[in-house]
Order: sequence, then structure tokens, then C-alpha cells
Amino acid sequence: MTQKTKKQMDYALSTQTIENLFPSKRALRLCEQVSRGKISTDEAVASLLKQYGLKQISAHG
Repeated sequence: MTQKTKKQMDYALSTQTIENLFPSKRALRLCEQVSRGKISTDEAVASLLKQYGLKQISAHG
């Protein structure tokens, strides 16, 4: 994991903590796999979208 990626993950998790939001165990396991280089972030996102029956859309509509 690059230093930038680590900082981004730390920021995301600390923000969730401040707002009393807790990621699922599945999401935490995926974060661990990404940090170890076992899967890509795209694979992690795809896995979570599939789990919740969601589809990825463009951020610009």
C-alpha cells in the first residue's frame, strides 16, 4: 500500500469513527486485503456493490 493510500484509508476510517459510523466486518476484511495487495480497490468496491445489490454509476451523471 502506498503512503497516499494509507493516509486516505486512515482519513476515511477516522471520519467514520467521528460520526459514529462503523464499517461492516466484510468491509474491514476487504480493506485488509487491499492493504496487503491481495485485491485491488476496484475489486473491493465491486464486492461491496454486489453484496448490497447496487450498481456503480458515473459521478458526473
